[in-house]
Amino acid sequence: MTEERSAAGRLTDEIVQPVDSATVLLVRDAVEGAGGVEVLLLERHLDSDFAGGAYVFPGGKVGAEDRALDPARWQASSLSAWHDRLGVGSDEEVLGLLVAAVRETFEEVGVLLAHREGGEPIVAQDLMTPSFRSARERLASREGRWDWRTWLEEERVVLDLDTLALWSWWVTPEGQHKRFDTRFFIAAAPPDQIAEHDRVEATEVLWATPQDALAAQVRGEVTIIFPTRRNLETLARFPTAEAAVQAANAGAVDQRRIVPTMVRVDGKILVQHPDEDEPSPV
Repeated sequence: MTEERSAAGRLTDEIVQPVDSATVLLVRDAVEGAGGVEVLLLERHLDSDFAGGAYVFPGGKVGAEDRALDPARWQASSLSAWHDRLGVGSDEEVLGLLVAAVRETFEEVGVLLAHREGGEPIVAQDLMTPSFRSARERLASREGRWDWRTWLEEERVVLDLDTLALWSWWVTPEGQHKRFDTRFFIAAAPPDQIAEHDRVEATEVLWATPQDALAAQVRGEVTIIFPTRRNLETLARFPTAEAAVQAANAGAVDQRRIVPTMVRVDGKILVQHPDEDEPSPV
């Protein structure tokens, strides 16, 4: 086996199967300037095993507990309507992806797409309480996976799965030492919550317009890997957060399963989109 580095992680000639994961573009209307959309990005810790130091959207792997969450702890109009869109064959698989999206967003940036039983919204004051802070720390801990289902029941939290819309679907190219079959969702950021990084997986969170983030990448100020760049480019087309979410709900963005490949050109490792002639930087 041979190994080397790319912007996304180590390269390997072993056959690695992608695992299901979920990522969320949290969006809001830009608070300054000429309008447009801002999206929440986090900087992954340099020691992260995948995309260390890169700016990404919050997200992570689907866990078995995500697929088995008590119906009292989530709210969604329909799971079966998601089957074809997410490429799955069961409500359990749909539930796993949606719950993982909400859980990982809470863990990594402290935003919880949820309400309490009875409809009371989750607000910034809730997120600052010892109970909510402890839950985030336990979710983020590298000492072992923590099942948050009992905590959700104790706090009477109900996850708002209908706030999520499918944005895109990307699979890590073959050759990476870790591969993810990732559904990218989009959701409007709750107005009464404040994002902050988890101090474990991320070292910074920031709101940025897609245009500003991409310009910073061009200037060499930040690292943004290929699928994140492509999602930012798509998001930049929309004038408001609501318009972007509506487009996702209407299927007016590219929601196909995209599987790029890794290629080597003049000694450099590049990524090839299946629909394009020229490869791009990783």
